[in-house]
Amino acid sequence: YSLSGIEAYIFGKYESAASMVQKRKEMEEHMSRKMFQNGMTALFDGLIFVAMAYKTNDIKWSVKALNAASKLEQYVKKGINICEHKLLLLEAELDVVEKNSGNVLNMYDRAIAVAEKNKFVHEQAIASERAADFLLRNGDHRASQYYGRAHNLYLQWGAQRKVVHLIESIPF
Repeated sequence: YSLSGIEAYIFGKYESAASMVQKRKEMEEHMSRKMFQNGMTALFDGLIFVAMAYKTNDIKWSVKALNAASKLEQYVKKGINICEHKLLLLEAELDVVEKNSGNVLNMYDRAIAVAEKNKFVHEQAIASERAADFLLRNGDHRASQYYGRAHNLYLQWGAQRKVVHLIESIPF
């Protein structure tokens, strides 16, 4: 369910992604250990919850996203450096939902830079796309630069289907 939820999120199918998270959590209740995968689960759970909060305006999703961010913050405090960009991205997304947009682009840029430093091409691509979406919603012409970066990073990652999805769904 984890990978199916991530795929659904990447393609903008947020209800399906949220359903996959719920199914994974139900499955984990019967397991001796949970799926953490170095912060990846917390990141994508959080991103899915933010997307649902943005779409539905339901506070329960924001609370769940804040809990996911808290998990990532704990990983960062423990010195798990590969979680820093994950936390930055999730915090940027939370700020968008909470309409605290003053510093959001800087947070996306920091997430992108740290993901690059840590060699997480796929998370650079996702952060670039999310930044582009934010800019597009706010009428900022720089959105095209971020979509271009996301496009190139998805190609580098080998995500051909996502590249086609971007081309077909972005108005540039």
